[in-house]
Amino acid sequence: MRWFAYNCFFVLACLLPGGVSAKDALPNIIMIVLDDLGSHDLGLHGTGIRTPIIDRLANEQGMYLEDYYVLPYCSPTRAALLSGMYPLRTGVHRIIEARSTEGLPLDVETLPQMLKRARYKTRAVGKWHIGMSRWEQTPTFRGFDSFFGMYMGGQDYFTHENQGGVDLHRDPTPNCGEGCSSVVDESGNYSTHVFTREAIDVVRNHADEKDPLFLYLAYQAVHCPNEVPSEYTTQYQNRTDWTDRRKNYAGMLTAADEGIGNLIQALKENDLWENTLIIVTTDNGGPTTVGCVQGSSNYPKRGGKCSVWEGGTTGDGLLAGPALKKLVPKDYSRFRHLFHVVDWFPTLAEWVGVLPLNHTIMDGISQVDALQGNGPKRTGLFGGYCQCRPHDPVWFGPAIRHLNWKLIQGESGGADAENKLPPGFQTIQRPGQNATSKYLLFDLSKDPSETTDLSKEHPEVLKGMIAKLKLYNKSFVYPQINDDSECPFPGLVNTTAGPAWLPWCKDVQESIYALQ
Repeated sequence: MRWFAYNCFFVLACLLPGGVSAKDALPNIIMIVLDDLGSHDLGLHGTGIRTPIIDRLANEQGMYLEDYYVLPYCSPTRAALLSGMYPLRTGVHRIIEARSTEGLPLDVETLPQMLKRARYKTRAVGKWHIGMSRWEQTPTFRGFDSFFGMYMGGQDYFTHENQGGVDLHRDPTPNCGEGCSSVVDESGNYSTHVFTREAIDVVRNHADEKDPLFLYLAYQAVHCPNEVPSEYTTQYQNRTDWTDRRKNYAGMLTAADEGIGNLIQALKENDLWENTLIIVTTDNGGPTTVGCVQGSSNYPKRGGKCSVWEGGTTGDGLLAGPALKKLVPKDYSRFRHLFHVVDWFPTLAEWVGVLPLNHTIMDGISQVDALQGNGPKRTGLFGGYCQCRPHDPVWFGPAIRHLNWKLIQGESGGADAENKLPPGFQTIQRPGQNATSKYLLFDLSKDPSETTDLSKEHPEVLKGMIAKLKLYNKSFVYPQINDDSECPFPGLVNTTAGPAWLPWCKDVQESIYALQ
């Protein structure tokens, strides 16, 4: 990585002398995560769903990532996004369930911690979902100056309850734990509106700050349940070719798009927009077969959330905003090279002039050169594992990609439209150590829908891909304990907002303290 070969525009040592503030020198960064967004849902794909704000960001004001990879479901993607590391290293291989003690290891430098070393004010609003059994796992202990949102993975959009307990928290200061954090009563208020309101408040309160802003806005939308105020679904009442589920889903996505538009307006009104970079990303493909189906579509890709098919591990990603023109002077509306969610961390680190503490073991690649039009930086990537059937230990994967070739270890990449219960592994398989000796091989340049297994037709390619897969063994760690018997969940806590979810562990498994 060219960590120190930066233009003086980005190096703090060049920027700050002479009374120039970090706020003037470095861009504000707004990172927006949409939950369970299908790769064939945004209006820019010709779907008929109204997302004019995101469409404009992608088509007129930014750069859309054409070959963008995430992980098969939420917690692994969020851990990868905030660490720059594959689940292979962190042990966050699966969805972190309620009552689980799993989480992103505590010795991993997070994206907000890195940005704080560049003098950013770091704020988080929305969904966390990378650990909450102890306070040290929650956002303000992991680099955010403040947090408002949900610690876990899903809830009712109006009651903000998960399994009978409220999961909505206001943590106003760094290291905000017991005695500082409060459970919030927003009963009756729609999640997307609440998170947008809080994000706008962050922007307004930042207007007079001297340092740049990093705002991580992780919407609950468009995750199930299918809940949205009626004014958003009535826009689609004439779509008689759609199911009611699809109409409700469309309304949820339109509401989120409106929220992004309102946030952008607030940035303009508070004189922050002209120096702002916006990043929009999904966390996985849409759940079209399993994984809490809500009406999304990944057409024409195979599979969806909870699979290592392309429908589960690819999706929408983009960069936009006025600051993008300073960072990427050339005018490109499409980025046609491989980009993985782990790449955001080192890319932003290079742009702000900070060397990540874990750079020697980071899986992400800085894409600065490639984004500026200097050719591809990434030729291969790790597509992840998945285990998504409730109370069923069946695993699929791993999958990898190299150039146009994709390899899946095992007989299937997971559920798809043809088979909701395909055969998998009873335990997670190390990369290249395959209990069935079965592999699937696809040429994505000719077969993007993964219809034709070429493992028998191209034995030499297969051999080479298996060799590449085995290289990932050196960083492989097994999943953390999902339910630590030494720290059982004691129950919900009574608060003024009602029974609520709060961290409960004092001592937890070693694997969340440090990388193994």
